[in-house]
Amino acid sequence: MLYSTIKINNKNYTIYYEENEISLLSVLQLNYIDVKYQCKQGYCGMCKIILIKGKIYYNNKKLPLAFYNPGEIFPCCCIAKGNIEIEI
Repeated sequence: MLYSTIKINNKNYTIYYEENEISLLSVLQLNYIDVKYQCKQGYCGMCKIILIKGKIYYNNKKLPLAFYNPGEIFPCCCIAKGNIEIEI
């Protein structure tokens, strides 16, 4: 199992997850981090958060269709790659 550190709103959390298996939203929910969401498909934009540091990637089957600005990500359809820092 791979592990990564996710820093959220200037607080450190160590989150354990299978990097290629689960969305960032699911990782956050499994660790009791509250993120607003609705469609879980990248259409509505409800779960949009800010990526401050690190890398994510979108599963080819789940590219977000809602409008977003540079630095914004959709945790419902992206996967964290290594250590990241986000703002919810």
